[in-house]
Amino acid sequence: MTSAGKALVQQAFQELKLDRVQARGLNLRSSRLNHCGCSYLSAFLAVYLTVAGCAIHHSPQPQPIVYPAIPETELQELRSLPQGLYDRLEIVTVVAEVGEQLSSAIKSARQSAAQKGANALVLLHKAEFLQRVHQRKLRIQRITYLAIHRR
Repeated sequence: MTSAGKALVQQAFQELKLDRVQARGLNLRSSRLNHCGCSYLSAFLAVYLTVAGCAIHHSPQPQPIVYPAIPETELQELRSLPQGLYDRLEIVTVVAEVGEQLSSAIKSARQSAAQKGANALVLLHKAEFLQRVHQRKLRIQRITYLAIHRR
């Protein structure tokens, strides 16, 4: 321990020193604590943790990049992740009945991605299944896209 550290511990111990200390209902004289090697350690730890706690500084998280909206017609649809750099903007999942409802949902998802500045939609997963609604069986499709902005 450096001399400055020892002086700091001694100063902290003197400030914390009491005539009598109560521990679990028993009165102990402070002279007993002076002989214990743990007292300097505990005083040092108390001072060190207090100083270290004040020194911790968290840097703020960077603001997310916002891209300008692009026309929906410029939005590319890709089957796999592209080579090169890109930023992930959002994951879009479309679940709808096959037919007009699905077409409308896909168009809405494309418009949403274009408004957020995505210039490509990457197809991540596509599944089709039957779902019973009342007494009808409907063909439902679930499509998951990753909206990205290619640099």
